[in-house]
Amino acid sequence: MEHTKKFERENNMGKDFKHKMRHIGDAFADQVENLGHAAKGSVRGIVLTYNIDGLKKEKEKIVAGIGERMAAARKEDPTFNISEDETMTTLLSELDQIEERIETFKSERKERLYPKKFASNESADAS
Repeated sequence: MEHTKKFERENNMGKDFKHKMRHIGDAFADQVENLGHAAKGSVRGIVLTYNIDGLKKEKEKIVAGIGERMAAARKEDPTFNISEDETMTTLLSELDQIEERIETFKSERKERLYPKKFASNESADAS
């Protein structure tokens, strides 16, 4: 009887090993797929940060341009009105667009960095 139990244990161990070996490829494929998703997310996060930095530099240039335009216009006409100056309205419009894009990229980056926090907020919004 003891010999039978030992044989059954060895046979079960053999079956477990065979089962594991058959499915190890599936587990490996799952891990590679998860790694691919993580790498894509990481690259997107880097791209977002790069875009934010580029937009901040562009914003600084526009702000400097606004300052230069204001100084030059005030020198020419002390009663200079920003809303009547096409160059100023164009610069201010560009500034608004850049600030909006920066905020959009920052928001997406935060969602990628803290997905659980945003997932709980979305489920609360859906209620």
